[in-house]
Amino acid sequence: MFSIHSCPDGRPLAVESAMHVRDGCLLLRLQENRSHLSQEARVTFTALIVLFVATAILPAFSGELLLPVFSIATMALLAGAIEWHKRSKPATEWLAIEKDRLRYRSDRSDTIDLPARSTVLVEDAGSPLRLRLFLESQRQKIEIGHCLSLEEKRAIAPLIARQLGQLTKAPA
Repeated sequence: MFSIHSCPDGRPLAVESAMHVRDGCLLLRLQENRSHLSQEARVTFTALIVLFVATAILPAFSGELLLPVFSIATMALLAGAIEWHKRSKPATEWLAIEKDRLRYRSDRSDTIDLPARSTVLVEDAGSPLRLRLFLESQRQKIEIGHCLSLEEKRAIAPLIARQLGQLTKAPA
């Protein structure tokens, strides 16, 4: 998921943003989507778990204990993995584009400061099911949008490209 912020100095998001961004500039917050399951999905998963437990226990009545032990251990590992994922912090990235500079920050890296006028967005669509976005400057190349889905990357790419394009057309 992504959100667009107008975040002048002194506002709560200014502290979280890639340093401070002036009014009229683009500030994107990119975050891994962790939507909750709907009630229907929870009921479906519960029914599947009950059926899975029943099929794991039935062999135990005939004296085969290895299959039920393996099935119950597998369900416990799955429940633990889901709980760990639920408690872990979702991946987050910030991209701030001002008239003279571009700042990028993620959970995996420190803030990267690039000159906005000489930075371009490069889209690498290796296949129809994959899209990688890069910010390329004279000095370096950074991949952005690690935490976004394909549709979200397709949605933000024109926004970023348009903002960078306006900066290169604007007089210095």
